Amino acid sequence: MISRLGQTLSKASARFVPDPFVIVLLLTLLTFLASLLFGEKIAALSLGERAVTLADGWFADFYAKGLMKFALQMCIVLITGHALALSGPMQVLIRRVCGVAKTPGAAVVVVSLVSSVASLFQWGLGVIVGAFMAREMGRHFAREGRPVHYPLLGAAGYAGFMVWHGGLSGSAPLKVAEPGHFLEKQIGVIPITETLLSPLNIAVTLLLTITIAGALWALMPSDPDEMRAYDGPLDDADDGADSSSPSDTSSGSAITFLENTRALNLLCGGFLAVWCLQFFSRKGAAGFNLDTINMLFMTVGILLHRSPRSYLSAVVDGARGCAGIILQFPFYFGILGLLKASGLITQVAMGFVSISSATTFPVFTFLSAGLVNLLVPSGGGQWAVQGPVMMEAVRTLGVEPTRVIMAMAYGDAWTNMLQPFWALPLLGIMGLKARDIIGYTGFVLLVTGPVIMVLLLVM
Repeated sequence: MISRLGQTLSKASARFVPDPFVIVLLLTLLTFLASLLFGEKIAALSLGERAVTLADGWFADFYAKGLMKFALQMCIVLITGHALALSGPMQVLIRRVCGVAKTPGAAVVVVSLVSSVASLFQWGLGVIVGAFMAREMGRHFAREGRPVHYPLLGAAGYAGFMVWHGGLSGSAPLKVAEPGHFLEKQIGVIPITETLLSPLNIAVTLLLTITIAGALWALMPSDPDEMRAYDGPLDDADDGADSSSPSDTSSGSAITFLENTRALNLLCGGFLAVWCLQFFSRKGAAGFNLDTINMLFMTVGILLHRSPRSYLSAVVDGARGCAGIILQFPFYFGILGLLKASGLITQVAMGFVSISSATTFPVFTFLSAGLVNLLVPSGGGQWAVQGPVMMEAVRTLGVEPTRVIMAMAYGDAWTNMLQPFWALPLLGIMGLKARDIIGYTGFVLLVTGPVIMVLLLVM
């Protein structure tokens, strides 16, 4: 019955879900209209003045320096994760893990578990490893002539991404761990031992990982005729994988040698590794933030690739996945500007505050964050706007700030299952459309929401 429901949701999304860029354009128009009509901050102005104020707010954030820095950080997260996933050792590991799955149901479980674990280390790594894992699993079953539903494998590769904000690259927890963050006067510097490494986050992460895998297993069609098999090439010749050879020095030139030698990777990667070791030995958990996480994964990627040319090739391949960020992030920042200029985002947040108690506020924070994430799919950007409102409510209601921070983080990640923006790299790698997977990830959203809310209430 559940697999039939999944098929129904998939067909509905194939019919009604547009391209992600179309989605952001529609969201921009809808947000502008809602802000124009309902924004309390500009309610006293004439209609023309409201429109001008909103237009100014939209443009002010469209290319805002702070937000554009965050967009660049996100590009680097994606590129370093992509390059690491394309390294030889990672590719070998992915292929070996694929051999573990003997049934279609086991295939989606393996893909979702691998994606979840990778996402906990770094969200960019999770998206890319999930994509390559799902595609390789489809190839593996195709080579053996066994049926497996390829779009559901894609959904599994993306669904593991739901746990990212509770992992080592979680934007909001890492931001509040940085000295000098914009809310330091209100809540101080909060180390990741109180957020990412808290019992609440460990419990949420474990239960989410299990629930996601179980839901996807139940969605696998039992009838092979209802499955859409992988129909692409069965080899890796054009994947941009780590295929360069350290002995590729046929021209005999020093330049060719330097481009293809592993010695440079080991020397420079070793230098970076020493820096990382001494930095984290001094800072400990407080040293984890977006910049240091990016440096860490760049270091590991350089060390695992066989030459500078190999790493550069992987980075160039990963840069293609940044197209969605480069094009769409400014529009989402513009939406953020509309919400701030109109006061609508504060109205939404305070609306949840007004119906909350100290016990229920984390749950309502989770729900409001999920709603805002559909308009602004950026954990860091969302925290920048919602954070001050949430922390004022924390002071009023007497709630632990760490619980509210993590509740917002869970809500941000939760509705990514309906917001396909972060699936763009996966869709490109797998040759799928957003409409192919959203029906299945939407079902995952439905079954995981109650799990998160119960844990926020009881822990």
